[in-house]
Amino acid sequence: MSKRLLNAISFRIGLIFSLSVITILVVMGFVIHQQVVHHFENQNKNQILGKIELVQNILRQNPDNTPELNSYLKDALVGHHELYVQVERPLGHTIFNSGPTLHDIPSTQNMWTNWKIQETHYQGYIYQNTTSNTPQLVRVIIGIDRTEHLLFLTAFRQHLFIIGLIGTLCLMLLGSLAAWRGLRPVEKMAEVTTRISAQHLSERLKIENTPTELRSLSIAFNEMLDRLEMALAKLSDFSSDLAHEMRTPLNNLMTQTQVCLSRSRDVETYKEVLFSNLEELERLAKMVSDMLFLAKAEYNLNLNNLKEIDLTEEVSLLFDFYDAIAADKNIKLHYTGTAKVIGDPSMLRRAFSNLLSNAIKYAQANSTIFIKLEQHASSSIFTIQNEGVTLLKDQQARLFDRFYRVDTARQRKEDGTGLGLAITKSIIDAHAATIHVESDHGLIRFVIQFKNSPLK
Repeated sequence: MSKRLLNAISFRIGLIFSLSVITILVVMGFVIHQQVVHHFENQNKNQILGKIELVQNILRQNPDNTPELNSYLKDALVGHHELYVQVERPLGHTIFNSGPTLHDIPSTQNMWTNWKIQETHYQGYIYQNTTSNTPQLVRVIIGIDRTEHLLFLTAFRQHLFIIGLIGTLCLMLLGSLAAWRGLRPVEKMAEVTTRISAQHLSERLKIENTPTELRSLSIAFNEMLDRLEMALAKLSDFSSDLAHEMRTPLNNLMTQTQVCLSRSRDVETYKEVLFSNLEELERLAKMVSDMLFLAKAEYNLNLNNLKEIDLTEEVSLLFDFYDAIAADKNIKLHYTGTAKVIGDPSMLRRAFSNLLSNAIKYAQANSTIFIKLEQHASSSIFTIQNEGVTLLKDQQARLFDRFYRVDTARQRKEDGTGLGLAITKSIIDAHAATIHVESDHGLIRFVIQFKNSPLK
């Protein structure tokens, strides 16, 4: 028997089913056999007890051992050729028997017993007592031939075995067929999975005809395929965006270098080219650094410096840093409320800085950026709002994707790598918090909700 067959679920189900059926049939056969045996024994005992009463009555009516007594006893057995009767009065003196004299009498008295004469099996009763009208000790042995019953029981056991064997084989076959039929949906699931590849993720399992036991698995499998398809689409977009983002600075570097080397130039020109190249290299370095941070975030960021942070102080420091940049666009910075959270100060500072920098970058001139802090019993909320172009729902859904920009026409007009919001989300996720964006009536709001938990 191969290992593959032993590991098959259908084989295991069929085996368990077969063993269960065999056990049930054996128990049923044993119970039925015992009931038949019990029926025959009760039938024999009732017949023997009736004859004992008859023989006792004849002995009481005939206290002397006369020829008439022998005749009376023979008449009592007319029509009962299967009975064996032996009467001794006094004890040891046989006055009547219906067959060969039983010399090797079982030692039991006034009890049921079995014995064998030649090839005949008897079930009987040995009665030993005195009669009321004589002090002589009387022993009456009455038995019934149970050879036919034994032959019937032997044949009955054989028939039970044959019927049970045939029934077991049929049920094993039907059980295996039912198990194979019941696992057919699993095979269909396997057929679907074999057709799935990176280029073909549209296959889905049909839920309508799926058995109840496999329905939750099918739903989970389809949801997994949805996530994989979405992740693969994002990965494809990320690869394309990455190539696009790196192509521009690399082209700038190559173009400027080629133009500079096309002919001899003075030292100042070379310096200008080197400074320009340095800016592009710094941009590439920042992009690589951000990508490394995101790659690390995918395998969970280590928050080793957790402490209680006063968000009011953090916002004040951010306003001091970005005040001059906001003033260039005549943007005012304003905050209200207080809140405290548990987190890594440097990482949260980076996340808040990305949000404020992004708000200043895309806010309309002569507007105000609002930050609202809220402290609740179970959570702390950080909200930053700026005036800008209202975002559509699909734009809001992709805003935290890497290299995603709402307005592709101004990708090079604004500084940045397009990874700021993606980094912010990874930091917020690492703190077991949530972040989402809302946009309506020309306002854009980023809302971060922290769960309040004691510092470990």
